Amino acid sequence: MNVCRTERLMMHLSHMKRASALATAALLFAALGACSDSTDASESTYGPGTWAKAEGTIVFGAVPDKAGSDSNNKPLEDYIAKQTGLKVEYYPTADYTALIAAAVAGKVDVMVSGGLQYVMAVNKGAKLEPVAAALSSPEVNDPGYYSEAVVPPGSSITSLSEAKGMKVCFVDPNSTSGYLFGLYQLKNAGLNVEASGSDANGNPTFDDFTPVFAGAHDKSVQSVATSQCDVGFAEDTETQPAATKGDVTVVAREYVPGGPLSISSVLPDDVKAQLTQVLQGATVEAITASGVSITDGFSSTYFGAQAKDESYYQTIIDLCTSIPAAKCAA
Repeated sequence: MNVCRTERLMMHLSHMKRASALATAALLFAALGACSDSTDASESTYGPGTWAKAEGTIVFGAVPDKAGSDSNNKPLEDYIAKQTGLKVEYYPTADYTALIAAAVAGKVDVMVSGGLQYVMAVNKGAKLEPVAAALSSPEVNDPGYYSEAVVPPGSSITSLSEAKGMKVCFVDPNSTSGYLFGLYQLKNAGLNVEASGSDANGNPTFDDFTPVFAGAHDKSVQSVATSQCDVGFAEDTETQPAATKGDVTVVAREYVPGGPLSISSVLPDDVKAQLTQVLQGATVEAITASGVSITDGFSSTYFGAQAKDESYYQTIIDLCTSIPAAKCAA
C-alpha cells in the first residue's frame, strides 16, 4: 500500500547523511509523483477544491432552534452523511449575524437560512449557491411564504398607510420576512423607510415610525397582540392564534421566497453535484426511508425541499438595493 505522508518523507530525509540539495529535491519530486499516481482505495476520490474544514467533511451551518442545539437540523445532517458517505459536522451559531459571518469566512459547506441571510452573506463575499428551497408547509408544494403585517384586536388601523407615527414591531434587522419585507410593505404604503439615524444598539431609526426589534417572529406578534406595538411583522406561520397565544388582525401581506439550502461554490465539482442531488431530493419520505431518526423539532419545521437557484431570490436581491436601511446591498 502506498501511503503518502509528508512527515514520513521528512523523517527519511533527516536520516540522510550529506545529501546534496539536488538529490533532496529529486527525492521530493519523486515522492510527490507517487502521491499523485496512487490509487489506494483509502484515499479520497474527490477532485481538487476547497473544503470549510477538511477534505471529506461537510460543515453544516444553521441557526440553532435553541441555545446549543441543532435538533431541528440533525436529521438532515444525518441524511446528507448517509447519502454521500461524507462526514457531516454541525457549526454552532447563536444568531443570524454569526451564521452570516461564518459563511463569509468560508467556515461552512452547507447553509440553511432565510433568503435575506443568503443574499447578505453573498454580498459580503461568501461563496454560496442555492440549490433548493425548503417547503413552507406540508399542505402547500411551494417553498415561499408570506410576510404579514398584523395589528392588535380592535385596532382602528386597516392599512399600513395608517402606521405613520406608530410603534412598529420587527423581528430582527437580519430577518427576511420580519424586517426586509416589512420595510418593503411600509414603503409601498407611502411611508418613508430611509433610516434617519441609529439607536444605542446600532439599530436604525426612522422618522415615520418607531421600530421595535422583538428578537423572534412569535415575540413580534405577541407584542402586537398585547398592544405593546401598533403594527408588527412576522412570517405567516406565526400569526395564527395557536402560535401567538393571542388574537391579531392581518392587514397586509407579501410573498417571500422560501429559505434556501445553499452549498459552497468552491467545493470540488463532484461533491457539489452530489450535495445538489441529495438536497433537492431530501423529502421527508426519503429521509425517513433512509433509516434516519426524525426528531419532533424537525418534523414540525421541515417539509421537504424544491429545486431552486439564485434567480428565485432576485426579489430579495432587488429589495436589498432599493431599501438602503436594510443594509444588505453589496
